[in-house]
Amino acid sequence: MSKLTPMQFAFSQSEYEARCENEIAFYKSRIEKPYQGVVGAIIESSPSNLTLQQSLDYYHQMLTDGYTPLEEMSALPTASLFDSPLGSFVTIYLMKPDKQQKSDCAKIRQQVKAKYEAELEAALSAEVDRQVALSLAKDERDHQKAEDEQRLSREQEVRDELAASRAKLRDQLIESGKLNIDGSAA
Repeated sequence: MSKLTPMQFAFSQSEYEARCENEIAFYKSRIEKPYQGVVGAIIESSPSNLTLQQSLDYYHQMLTDGYTPLEEMSALPTASLFDSPLGSFVTIYLMKPDKQQKSDCAKIRQQVKAKYEAELEAALSAEVDRQVALSLAKDERDHQKAEDEQRLSREQEVRDELAASRAKLRDQLIESGKLNIDGSAA
């Protein structure tokens, strides 16, 4: 973005849509972890202290509530079971109901828009700061150049005055006979 002009830091609907699609794709493939602030379309549930039969009933209730099993080719199983003499441990992975996913996606779109607008504002501010710095640096260079030229001009004036004064004195000394034309003492 370093070569963009401030007018190029405008909201682009296509960029916004692409960012939303990207975030929603991540959302649909993530497991929700509320304790870490991660929002995902997949929930992981490990009903504790339930027997295998109770876990199956729990799974059926989740399906009745609108949750759906993961796609067959998913990297995650729909459920995993660890059964031992000490107890059964069931972990169930399900997709959230469509209504809940739509609500999450609406929030994601709002967050993406806010983040994108903040990025544009920061980029615009940085570009304005850069342009101001460039303009001030140019003004400073121009000012310094003018001062240097003025100093050189004044130096030349002083040199010219000294040369004229010296020439006048030389002419006076030659006229009075104290100095020869070749500059030697008379």
